[in-house]
Amino acid sequence: MNLRLLKKFGIFPVLLLLLSLSTASAQRRSEEEMKKIQDAKVAIITNRLNLTSEQSTGFWPIYNEYSQKRREIHRAQRRIINEKKAEGKADEQVLNNLKEVQELKQKELDLEKEYQNRFLKVITAGQVIELYKAEKTFNDMLLQRLKQ
Repeated sequence: MNLRLLKKFGIFPVLLLLLSLSTASAQRRSEEEMKKIQDAKVAIITNRLNLTSEQSTGFWPIYNEYSQKRREIHRAQRRIINEKKAEGKADEQVLNNLKEVQELKQKELDLEKEYQNRFLKVITAGQVIELYKAEKTFNDMLLQRLKQ
């Protein structure tokens, strides 16, 4: 596994790519594994944020929406990188591909800003920081397991 790719695009997009390459029977197993991974992520975030029941009710729908939109951006980045390889293409075409990836990175940053403001309506700034730390911790743990 190319660790630079994992670090550059995040663990979830790469993990989803690996899982999508599976056969149909392995796909069912992978869906179960993804569910377990998602459950572990929810547990880590819940534990780190120490959400009240009121906060939890407001937070999770926003977070799930944010996560879905972020996954879509990562998929689009992967699609550009995988389907539009530089081999045999003119520099101008390759530059256009690079610009598309940069635009998607900006879109992800804009998404993060938007959702940070939405998070702050239901959780504290300290909890938002803990959310980012929890996501980093989770991604590091997942990466470590993939290495094994």
